[in-house]
Amino acid sequence: MKAFSKRKSLVAILAAALFCVAGLTGRASGTHADDFPLSKGTYWIYRGTVGYFDARTQKTVEMPVEWKTQVTTSVKRGNLRATVINGFPADLDWSDGNPERKDSLIVQEDEHKFYLINFDDAQNAMKEVQDPGKSLGDIVTEDDLILELPLAKGKKFGCDAATMQREDSEYCGMVDSVRDMSLNGVKGITHEQRTAYTIRYVTNPDDTQIDFVPGIGITAYEYHHHGTEADTELELVEFHLGENP
Repeated sequence: MKAFSKRKSLVAILAAALFCVAGLTGRASGTHADDFPLSKGTYWIYRGTVGYFDARTQKTVEMPVEWKTQVTTSVKRGNLRATVINGFPADLDWSDGNPERKDSLIVQEDEHKFYLINFDDAQNAMKEVQDPGKSLGDIVTEDDLILELPLAKGKKFGCDAATMQREDSEYCGMVDSVRDMSLNGVKGITHEQRTAYTIRYVTNPDDTQIDFVPGIGITAYEYHHHGTEADTELELVEFHLGENP
């Protein structure tokens, strides 16, 4: 599984693309066309902090941030759909809290497998998705898989068979826990009970953790480097559903 933070060392955990209208009710399990709402114009606003080491002052700095993630484009061919997301949360990793906004591409196969391609390759990958001569295998690899529905505690994805057998569960995306939550305080949604899945991806140099809520998407994002200070912590504060696909 390639990294959430632009295919750096982490090989990430999520960000899927589902270009169907999102229902705003929570579900405990199953695969549904609205599990990850990414119709054009859908956006999420997060607040949190970014921590980094300032070489000039030789001190660790923590900056408050507000960050918008938005769906801008979608194309579909057969059972494949490609979605462009501007400002994916991982853009903030290894930054001072004010990075250049980038486009990431999410390729969806049917309703349960989602692959993330970072901004360096997004433009070429979008062309390949639209090329009827290109298969899914020409566009993505197993390492690009960032989400595989349905989710359940202990489920692993985005790694090869040998890595899947590791007892420490490193270098795979893994559903670490499942819990009920209401998302009180998040603007734009109703606050009934929902199911939240905490997904972690741990490597030797860093770890990433996200909370994913069906019908809403990513509700929390964390990245922590184990060496030089590089930390991102975000919580969802506002959600708006875009137009119908």
